[in-house]
Amino acid sequence: MPWTALQRLPRVPDLVLAAAAALAFTSCSHDPAEREYMSALHGEETGMGRKEQLARLDRAIALQPRRSWYRETHAIYSIDQRQFDRAAADLDTAIQLADRPYLHFLRAMVRCERGAYEASLPDFDHAIKEQPDNAQFYRGRSLALSRVGRFDDALADADRLVAMAPMQAEGHYARGVALSGLARWPEAVDAFDESIRLRPDLVYAWRERAAAFAMLGDSVRAQSDHQEVAKKSEESVAAISEDPFRY
Repeated sequence: MPWTALQRLPRVPDLVLAAAAALAFTSCSHDPAEREYMSALHGEETGMGRKEQLARLDRAIALQPRRSWYRETHAIYSIDQRQFDRAAADLDTAIQLADRPYLHFLRAMVRCERGAYEASLPDFDHAIKEQPDNAQFYRGRSLALSRVGRFDDALADADRLVAMAPMQAEGHYARGVALSGLARWPEAVDAFDESIRLRPDLVYAWRERAAAFAMLGDSVRAQSDHQEVAKKSEESVAAISEDPFRY
């Protein structure tokens, strides 16, 4: 059953709520900016393509530059295009217009995509302080902490995420990454096993498990995982299956 445009867009309820608020705020039929915005959203169902969707959002922003949800959607579509500089600029403006914890999380993820892991941490910290029950925030911060070598802190975040959302494969993956950083290889393999069991499409989990097997001297299983990575990489897999920092 196909998702609606509003369901597919964010993978987080915040943007859906923002879109609903936009509809309540103004009538699309009398608001040119909102017509462009809604047209971009409905492009999810019509096969419009990201380039045209971004163009429509550009027009919406030009007409109503202070509507933060336009900037947020533009940022998300820019991330899909790997235009991280544009996404970062959109999020800076969105935060100035209507600060929300999720915007800080998303900006932190974009900073990680640009390799600025240390710089991402204040945004993750802010998001978690303001909304400590949002599990996805801990995933991002755990991965960023591992990238800067703070593996004990990364493991604490991953453990909390797994406790909050035990069926979320990404949490077990983050836990495996932290355990690998601590050279606790058997435990890391167990964590990656669970991640792969829950989400066998996560290419990055197979890749990290292969590295853990190699560190344990198990070349047979390491090679098997490398072959699975190569196989999946040849298939048409979603970006979020390839990239652990995708929102």
